Amino acid sequence: AEGQVRLAGRIPDDRARLNITSMAHARFTTERVADALRIDDTLPGGWVPRALGALDSLSLLNNGSVVVQPQLVSVRGVTGNPDARAEISRILSDQLGSAENFTLDITYDKKLDPVLGLPTPQECVDDINRLLSERGIAFAPGSADMESGATGTVDVIADILRKCDDVIMEIGGHTDSQGSEGGNQRLSQARADALLTALGNLRIGTANLLAVGYGEQSPVAPNDTEEGREANRRIEFSLIETEAADAGPETGPKSPQDTPPQEGADGAAEEGTGAANEQD
Repeated sequence: AEGQVRLAGRIPDDRARLNITSMAHARFTTERVADALRIDDTLPGGWVPRALGALDSLSLLNNGSVVVQPQLVSVRGVTGNPDARAEISRILSDQLGSAENFTLDITYDKKLDPVLGLPTPQECVDDINRLLSERGIAFAPGSADMESGATGTVDVIADILRKCDDVIMEIGGHTDSQGSEGGNQRLSQARADALLTALGNLRIGTANLLAVGYGEQSPVAPNDTEEGREANRRIEFSLIETEAADAGPETGPKSPQDTPPQEGADGAAEEGTGAANEQD
């Protein structure tokens, strides 16, 4: 994830070191490569093509490791390229020839796919809040019924959310200070719920969205002017991923897809067993 590439393990000679490090510098840039290779002239034949194939494979991963051993090449990692698995299989088949023996443990993550151009979680929230600051969602006075002009805004929010379907967000409802505090809290909750329902009606998955009413608790402007009160009557989105993870399952929403992150492989080969290439 930090963009560093570590080469560790054994190679047959200095010429092999030059070939391997030159390819690594070409694939990953010189500044990112750490060379911890060691010379061992007892390695079996065909070692260098195997190591070069490993580096080619590693270049198709966003992070991961490739371990080269005499009888096996193992590739594991995460990629934003949906064709990476097939391409790595082709590379290793070509390089290993009749000695073809490799394993692949590769996960495709659409968030890393540059072709899709998916926004980051923060960009998802920022895009929605920018839209709301420009166009807003108007409700009938004292009601959770959206006015007719809000339909277009809700449609655009839905379009943004279709690219952010795995981002956990809060829909926060806010009011001005007119009326009772309890009434304002209930009204803000009803309005946040109304937006959540409207998004669901547009076939937006709502499992990662939580509607919360804050009433008059979080003003963004003074309530002693009409302009200030209008600014305080608002809907805004916020990220809650970190809060949910820190607070535990009873205090924040959990996505059905939430699973503990896998630990990355350290990519280190045992003494005398081969070379390992790793990209963090």
